[in-house]
Amino acid sequence: MRAVASILSIILFLAFATTGAQKMIFNTMASQTAERLGFKKKSFQAVGVLEVLGALGVMIGLVGKHGSLLALLNEVAAGCLFLAMMATTVVHLRKGDGLKGSAPALGLGLLCLIELIFRLV
Repeated sequence: MRAVASILSIILFLAFATTGAQKMIFNTMASQTAERLGFKKKSFQAVGVLEVLGALGVMIGLVGKHGSLLALLNEVAAGCLFLAMMATTVVHLRKGDGLKGSAPALGLGLLCLIELIFRLV
């Protein structure tokens, strides 16, 4: 179980670090997405910072053994990223993106939940 959780943690780190960095840099695609979803530049960049911090928390927490402070960091980060992705899914659905537009956030959220479950078992 720990090996699966570790692999999922690495996948989550790569996914959230790259998407968060794109939001922080605020490239053309991020700018268009922010505008479509109704976010201002600073707000969208703040979301990117939170995603990168969550990704770092998940990765740093990998070295912790069950019950340690670092393991708790991983679990809290994964839980927060899960909640953030559920909120993102709701935002996409409210903006009319449908399942196609909200599927990436929903998928990442489910991966966060699965990683969290495997870490706790």
